[in-house]
Amino acid sequence: MKICEVVWNDAWVESGEYSIKRAMKCKPIKTNTIGYLVAENEWGVTLATDIYEKDKKNVKIVNFIPWEMIVDWEYLDG
Repeated sequence: MKICEVVWNDAWVESGEYSIKRAMKCKPIKTNTIGYLVAENEWGVTLATDIYEKDKKNVKIVNFIPWEMIVDWEYLDG
């Protein structure tokens, strides 16, 4: 599997009291995620943090990022 880095705009939640003026200024958090590319399809990109060496058919900690949230991405291993 290829290794890639995805730069994307993440949603977030914070509990507590916000003034409406402050809440109107909220924006996504730019996030960089590096992982093994499991899939790239019409909905987005799926990365995993680990591949089990034994059979290379199982991965761990899967992260799906929809295309609409992706700012940029690139392969890191050529």
